[in-house]
Amino acid sequence: MLLTTLLCSSFANAQRAASVLQSIAGARTELIAVLPTVGRQDLAVALKAAAARGTKVFLITEAASVHRGGYLLNVSHGPDSLRTYLYRGTLPEAWVLVDNAWVATGAGLDQEGASVLEVSQDAAVVQRLNAWARQVTQAGPISRPDLLKLHFGK
Repeated sequence: MLLTTLLCSSFANAQRAASVLQSIAGARTELIAVLPTVGRQDLAVALKAAAARGTKVFLITEAASVHRGGYLLNVSHGPDSLRTYLYRGTLPEAWVLVDNAWVATGAGLDQEGASVLEVSQDAAVVQRLNAWARQVTQAGPISRPDLLKLHFGK
């Protein structure tokens, strides 16, 4: 019985993550993705798909992620509507704000196999996260050539 419960729970989390990723890829106006490591290929693909349709994508990641593994270089070299910002410091949690209407949070956004994922439409939370992101992105994005220089140490 316990095994059945665990399997059903894992399946539900996988379905929920897939549904959230599909919604992210289908965003209409704007995505703000705060990903400490940019550690999920499927989310990188979803962000690039949204940007390819003209959705503004603001990717904020830790500056240290330039030298880690992950999908930062892959996703940051997408369409021009995708802009990458390097955060000097540690980001406590991964989150994606979709069309300024709802937010997905949790480790499941930034780590393959992680199942922790929460979705909220709380207006106060959306407003707080949006204000923080606007402050962080105020300095402007890193250019793609500069990102490559940082990565390869030139």
